[in-house]
Amino acid sequence: MGFYGKDITIDGVVCGTLMRGVASGEYLAVFEREHASLEQIEAINWERPEVKCRRDADKLLPAGCGFQVRKISYDSGVRAFTVTVQVKEQYLGDVSGYQAQIETLAEQADAARAEADSVRQQMLDRETDLAAAYEEGVEKIG
Repeated sequence: MGFYGKDITIDGVVCGTLMRGVASGEYLAVFEREHASLEQIEAINWERPEVKCRRDADKLLPAGCGFQVRKISYDSGVRAFTVTVQVKEQYLGDVSGYQAQIETLAEQADAARAEADSVRQQMLDRETDLAAAYEEGVEKIG
């Protein structure tokens, strides 16, 4: 008889419960010995684990993240392994669709900079023309 239940699986290995750890990005996964062996737990692909839960969706590890195993401990009192994992990286998925958008925005930014430089030059030319006209007017009056 287990203490935790069998609603959660990680890469097909029955996990009794998942909890947040004390550190940021840390999680604890408890595997009862009657449902999972140490070898099965060590074989889990923590880089991209497939986590499934039959009932409570908020018990899951954050989606799209890879994890690094910090430690595996065994508690003989409850006959369970506790795996402490830390978020290692987050997978953003396929971002190739954004590449074209980034390139378009970069081109628009370059065009806007060129236009601003052109307007700035026109203003400098106008200032030079005004200064020359002012000097001419002063010379004619004086």
